[in-house]
Formats: sequence, structure tokens, C-alpha cells
Amino acid sequence: MIEEAPVVTNPDILGEMYIPPDIPGREAQINELVACLKPAMKNKKPIHAWLFGMPGTGKTLIAKYVLRKIEREAYVSGVYINCWEQNSYYSVLDKLVRELRILGAEKLNTSYKLERLEMFLGKKPFVIVLDEIDQPKAKEREDILYNLCELGNVGLVCVCNSRSVLYSMDERIRSRLNARQIEFNPYTEDDLLFILKQRAEFALRPGSWSEKILSEIARLAEGDARVAIHNLKDAGYLAENEGSSRIREKHVNEGFSSAKDIKKTYLLNKLTTHHRLLYDIVREKGSIHSGQLWKAYLERCSSLGKQPIALRTFSEYMNKLIELDLVQWDRALVRGKVRVFRVSS
Repeated sequence: MIEEAPVVTNPDILGEMYIPPDIPGREAQINELVACLKPAMKNKKPIHAWLFGMPGTGKTLIAKYVLRKIEREAYVSGVYINCWEQNSYYSVLDKLVRELRILGAEKLNTSYKLERLEMFLGKKPFVIVLDEIDQPKAKEREDILYNLCELGNVGLVCVCNSRSVLYSMDERIRSRLNARQIEFNPYTEDDLLFILKQRAEFALRPGSWSEKILSEIARLAEGDARVAIHNLKDAGYLAENEGSSRIREKHVNEGFSSAKDIKKTYLLNKLTTHHRLLYDIVREKGSIHSGQLWKAYLERCSSLGKQPIALRTFSEYMNKLIELDLVQWDRALVRGKVRVFRVSS
């Protein structure tokens, strides 16, 4: 029996780390970010940038793409840091000195590391991408930005889901940073179709996909490139495992459910334990009033031996879940500011 050739021939092209040569629908954002960093090409200090938008809108991709572009074309060095992994001022500094291989900066002291970094960089233009800048706690985030944003000719590119984190910071920090805000709206279906065709041509076996199938994936993704690419990859593997030579609509529909689950897991893993506790309670209840949710949350914390967050923080956490489209709400049909929460479909 002759085995069917694999459908997914180059899975790396469908991975999170892949940076394509062309990125459709993001020309304006690329130009804005290049304009911010252009002074570095003349040995001057770049303009700090704040990239914001919902997950799957290309923020991290563009930050990496432009960083690579200026490194290749203008010989301006830079470092990418994921603040989900390096979520403290110390760990960000430690990542920088290790990436730059700065000798003598091993001391467990932030002031010393910053001093060594400043000496190493001097007046050389340099770019630091701070992805997931909303992940460090407020004090750590402000220390990171306050100390790095005026360092020599260093330009910061901060990547975040929204502007709310920027606006919530101390005015002194915000003024010092003075970042240019660059918004990323959801992709159009045409943009997603272009992205999917670009990936399919290099990642899938010729003849295993059609433009009609890619259009359906683009429609289902609702502007989220991460979901669209995950869906394409999952559909390809489903077809392959079934022994089918082509990706069909049933593979797309099944893959879409998997891609949405991956997105939810990805978003929840970025949040705190208390965000996840609140999400789990809403998911378990199906529909729950804000007062009932608060009571259930306190009971859950008590049973787990955890210190609960304050009521004010509870409201902020629920707003974060709503902002990420993990939870939806309606106004309850009772007097007062009572909301009814449910998990997004």
C-alpha cells in the first residue's frame, strides 16, 4: 500500500516564530513604527512606541519584523524581551545583559546591572522590544519603563493588548516615556486570505488546499490571524490523519474548535490565578450575576486557602476578561448596576 504524502510539509511556516517576507494589511503600522525608530539610523534616540490591539492582530509580528528590518538595513541592534517570561525589572535587566554578553554584570543588583548596561551601550542607538508589557505588576512595569526609556539612545517598543495600561501608569512615568501610540485593528477577511495563501503555498502540499477553503478559514477567524493560522494547521493535520489528500470543510470546522480552544488557553495562561478562578466560575455556572460571582469567588478562595483580591480589583479583573473576549456581559433586569456574566462562545 502506498502511503499518502503528508499534507503539512513545512509546519514551521505555520508556527508562532515565523516572520514572513511580506505582511498584508499592516503597511501603515510598519511605516509608523519605522518612523519612530528612524532617528536610530542617524545615531539619534528613537521615539518610544506603544503598540496596542487585540490578540491576533499582528503586534508582536510587526515589532519583530521591523526590529529585523532595521538590524539588516541600518545595522541598528536590538533585543526582543517577552515580559510574560521576564516579568520583573531585575529579570528584564538580567535578560538584556545576558543577551548582550556584558562581562562583569552578573551581580544580583539592579543598579549595578543598569550601570553596566549604560556603559556598554554608551551613545549607540539601540532598540528594546518589551512584548506583553502588561504582564509585570504595576510597580515592576513602572520601574522597567522609568529606568530604560531615557537610557542613552535607547528606543522602547512596548507591545500590549490595550492603551488602558499606559493610561493607568503614574503621570510622571507616562510623561517620561511619551510613547507614540500605534493601533492594530482586526484583520479584514481579504488580509487573512492573503496571509493564509502565503502560508499555505510554503507549508502545505500542492493541491491539498483550495482558495475556497482558505476563504472559509478567514471568515471563521473574525480578524484574528493567530486563530486563522492555527485553524489551517489543525485542518491540515486532520486531513492527513484521515488519509485525505485534500483539506475539506469538515476538517476546517473541527480545526476551528481546536484553534479557539488554543486561543482561550493562550489568553488565560497570560493572566493571574485569580483571573482564571473567576473565568472558571463563570464557565461552570453558565450565567451568573456579579454579586453571586463575587460570593462564589470568595468561597472558592477560602476552599483553596488563597487570599482573595479586593472588590475594586475584582471589577478590574472582570473588565480584563471582557476586554479579551473571554467573558461577555449583559445588564441584569434588576435595579442597580448589576451585570450578568457568561463565557464567550
